[in-house]
Amino acid sequence: MFRGQIRQLFPGQMAEVQIGDHTLIAKLEVPLKGGDAYYFQVQTVNPELQIKVVTGPLQTTEGPLGQLSNLMESMQLPKSPEMHSILSYFLKQKLPIIKENLLDAVALIKTVQLALRNDALNTIQKLVELKLPLNQIHFNSLLGVETKEGFHDILHTLRTALIRDVGVEAQLKETILSTLGEVNKLTASAVDRALVSSAILKLLDETAPREERFQVLQLLKNSGIMSQSATLANLSSLIDTTVREQVAGAQMKKAIQNDPVLQQSQKLQLIGLLEELENNRMTETRSVLAGEQTGKKIMRAVAGHIQSSPFRMNNSSSFINLLIPANASLKLPELYRTIEQSSVPIAKELIRNAQFVVEQAIDGKMIKDVMQSLFKSLGFNYEAGLMHKNVDISTTMDMLKPQLVGLLHDSSVSQQLRDAAEVTINRMNGTILQSADLGMNKQIVMQLPLEFLGKRIDATIQWNGRKDADGKIDADFARILFYLELESIKKTVVDMQVQNRVVAVTIFNQDDHLREIGNLLQGKLRDGLESVNYRLSGVTFKHFEEEEKRETKIRKAMMTENRGVDFRI
Repeated sequence: MFRGQIRQLFPGQMAEVQIGDHTLIAKLEVPLKGGDAYYFQVQTVNPELQIKVVTGPLQTTEGPLGQLSNLMESMQLPKSPEMHSILSYFLKQKLPIIKENLLDAVALIKTVQLALRNDALNTIQKLVELKLPLNQIHFNSLLGVETKEGFHDILHTLRTALIRDVGVEAQLKETILSTLGEVNKLTASAVDRALVSSAILKLLDETAPREERFQVLQLLKNSGIMSQSATLANLSSLIDTTVREQVAGAQMKKAIQNDPVLQQSQKLQLIGLLEELENNRMTETRSVLAGEQTGKKIMRAVAGHIQSSPFRMNNSSSFINLLIPANASLKLPELYRTIEQSSVPIAKELIRNAQFVVEQAIDGKMIKDVMQSLFKSLGFNYEAGLMHKNVDISTTMDMLKPQLVGLLHDSSVSQQLRDAAEVTINRMNGTILQSADLGMNKQIVMQLPLEFLGKRIDATIQWNGRKDADGKIDADFARILFYLELESIKKTVVDMQVQNRVVAVTIFNQDDHLREIGNLLQGKLRDGLESVNYRLSGVTFKHFEEEEKRETKIRKAMMTENRGVDFRI
């Protein structure tokens, strides 16, 4: 159904009908008057387009309210405020006017609070444009993405419901809880590694005050990282024994040589120290002190390498066992809690050092690696991988989404847990539904629950750009929108526009101090962009009133892309 105006009458009962910006020639089977406007409904398109007059002529003196009232009466629609709002919105956005869709849309709009009414209308419009059924599942999937609602709270609700549910099989519960734990550990584990390496370096620093070294040793013992029998007096001997137990001859050297993270100079250093340790052990007259000193050298070297790359040096690297035995690495989170809760002066220094190490290591590559790992752990688009047969089916059950799909097939699951699982799955599906090919353009939407240095970040990231020859977003011409909910500075939007590899950044936030802080960081941003062959044209700071106008403009541009009369009809 659409609104059209009879622009001109021709002989033979022919007429020119204007629909929006387009015109078509129609044959009239009922007498109509030139200049009048009507609501028409499409009857058939083959073998020719036939349209039926639904209501009209529309009198300008009636005003929009009167015209809507006549239309609702003609279509036998309920004259409720919700129907009036839906019908008015459909006509304004030039969406197909189908009675069933209007009734379904009204039912959906009644389920949301008044404050979310505009977001709900945008969500319904998206469903209509995607030709998806207007049901509660699809609506909820998209609404959360539309409102930029946080993912952290959804996962927390899921975890709480899972823990409380006594009907879930124990192994399945443990598997899902483990996956949820991995989601939160991606960045936290880097802080844990930086903290233990800082503690070991302090412990081995013989120039440090003895009291500080003793405090560090007690913290390591209390968290289970070091043996309860360890003292400052027997520390060298204990380290020598620990390192020797972890070294399995050529096996450890081979693991170091094949490690994908270590640089060649670091590999040569560690292998040289291991050979030195072996030579001391093989020599009958070897000095016990020499062996103990080599053990300390190895620990210092490993701790130093972790400090240089806390994100990349993960617990799967075998050489880390030279610093922390494999059975003790599981206790790293406990070490963080122990040190954080401790009142001894050295504890705060260790926390500050670890956070500084991690802050210095945060760069674009690290952020990308964290996002990719998180996207995979959550299993956002595992179905696509199965469809293209490029995913090992056995590995999919390590992902959250297929685990939750399996959970929903368990009849013993409580309704509370079932609801939490469905909300989580719907939210993941919502970002995929929001992502779309729009003719020559492409849009990708992601929502990720990030965490850095103990601070939660709910991030919604939207890429818009034209496609290159491979169907991917052209990296030379694109727009990336970051919708961030940050602990300290709250709601923040970053609008990054790329034109011929020239980057303009606009940051929306209500805090006026950001401009001063941001100016200090522009040099680092400029250098980072230039290192990957982009050029920064400038960074602008604005308040949210301007962002809302810009977002409306973007939405209209994306909606009208590649859409003609056929879509409206």
